[in-house]
Amino acid sequence: MSDIILNEDELDCLQELINIAYGSATAAITEILNAHSTLSIPKIKVIKAKNLKTYLNCEISSEFSYFISAQQFNGDISGENLFVVDKNSAKNISLQFGLEEDEINDNELSDIVLEITNILSSSTMSKFSEDLNIPISFSPPSIDLFESLLQFNNDLTSNYEKVIIISTNLNFKEQNIKGTLLILTTDKSIILIKEILNKILDEL
Repeated sequence: MSDIILNEDELDCLQELINIAYGSATAAITEILNAHSTLSIPKIKVIKAKNLKTYLNCEISSEFSYFISAQQFNGDISGENLFVVDKNSAKNISLQFGLEEDEINDNELSDIVLEITNILSSSTMSKFSEDLNIPISFSPPSIDLFESLLQFNNDLTSNYEKVIIISTNLNFKEQNIKGTLLILTTDKSIILIKEILNKILDEL
């Protein structure tokens, strides 16, 4: 599908909208964890859906165990958000939440990562969809623990030819917490986003 291409102006406009949306999410997480976080400049890339696992393994170290939490969003734009966090960072998030070392287990970690995902995902996509003037709804998030990212398999992307990946790294340096949030959207959504971006650009 040749329409699934964003030119430089469209990418710049999308980058600005995502920066604002991620800023909203970061503020919410910072307040909850009572710790200062930094958010890297989002990377935006359109790839073939079947190459998602390869992309993740190139961008994120595969030597750790990872929690990957997914939350689907639906509407005129649809897709899913993935929050990828290594197990050590998940433990440090739990400690920041007030848990003691002897209280932490995989179930507790999963619950806390799910809560973080819900906040990051809903804050980011709610602000982004609001700026695009497109209402969306969210499905409950799900989570899995992988000993390696090589085990990760995303069934959702089998329905798409391509996905647009918008990724950023969330970093709480003093607490040794790092995570990656990715927004994956469908072919149809990419085309609609492209149309809206051009309307915004025409109004500038």
